[in-house]
Amino acid sequence: MNVDEPPDLERFAVDIVPFEPQHAGGFAALVVDTLREFGFEPDPVLDQDLDDPVAAYAALWIAIAGGEVAGSVALRDLGGDVYQLKRMYLRSALRSRGVGKRLLATALDWARTNDARAVTLDTAERMVAARRLYESAGFVQVPGGGPPRQGQERLLYELRL
Repeated sequence: MNVDEPPDLERFAVDIVPFEPQHAGGFAALVVDTLREFGFEPDPVLDQDLDDPVAAYAALWIAIAGGEVAGSVALRDLGGDVYQLKRMYLRSALRSRGVGKRLLATALDWARTNDARAVTLDTAERMVAARRLYESAGFVQVPGGGPPRQGQERLLYELRL
């Protein structure tokens, strides 16, 4: 599946499930397709987590629609009861339908259950809709940011739990 996914993807119910090895190919395709949709190219250093997602993340969930990987969200353990939200991606046909909120809530519920004191994330300046979603969940922009990705500044956000 690529960014030109069939428009009928939106007619399917969406289930959010923990990542399983059989999701690896669909997860990698989702990440690459979404990066390209927003004008980024995969980077062998920044995207090495795709080689072994289970090792890269404390927790990873997949949104399944019509039997296909249609979304994802992950948490990386930064130590000190702080997690970093990663790989929050969703196929365009499912955006603005509450699926992103469900993915985010799944990750934040897990963080709270696991006694996290904060969740951080970084996102590109151009990701306006994603930034609105994070802010609506209580994330606030803080000084700093991740490494620029192909010239695009990264903004750092934090949510105290």
